[in-house]
Amino acid sequence: MITRFEEAVTTVLWTGYSPVAPATVASALVAGILWFVPRAQSPWMLILLGLLTFVGVWLSNRYIDGYEVRDPGRFALVRRKNPKKEDPDPVVFDELVGQWITLLAVPHTILGFSAAFFAFRAFDIFKPLGAGQLQKLPRGWGVMLDDVLAGLWAALCLYGLHYWQPELLSAF
Repeated sequence: MITRFEEAVTTVLWTGYSPVAPATVASALVAGILWFVPRAQSPWMLILLGLLTFVGVWLSNRYIDGYEVRDPGRFALVRRKNPKKEDPDPVVFDELVGQWITLLAVPHTILGFSAAFFAFRAFDIFKPLGAGQLQKLPRGWGVMLDDVLAGLWAALCLYGLHYWQPELLSAF
């Protein structure tokens, strides 16, 4: 059974329990929080994101093995086995890492953050260019690595766009 702290981290402050689009809600929260975090594009940031990926694999595995879920209708805790073992909806820590990766590629502007949000969500939903295959990896690896790759692809596209049209994402 996971602890309340592990649950809060794994579900990104319980956004994973959103009845509508939990991954999108988590990505929006991450983008909102990172708006207020100073930008640091250094090797240390890559090391931190790598560590967070391994933490996410571990947390995902803990959640997959069995967990307590909130019943939003009664606000009660219900013990059950995870019916969706491959990638449970409440586990949105992978969105935190993928969205963060994407945000590193854009300028700190409203337009840049908006583009990063929508690009990451599109790559995460459609899972092109190998992300779909990574999702088939076992347990926490599949949960995390498809979003890491989606974040990398979205970041690469936005970085290219910003390189060729720097004024586009820097407007405001």
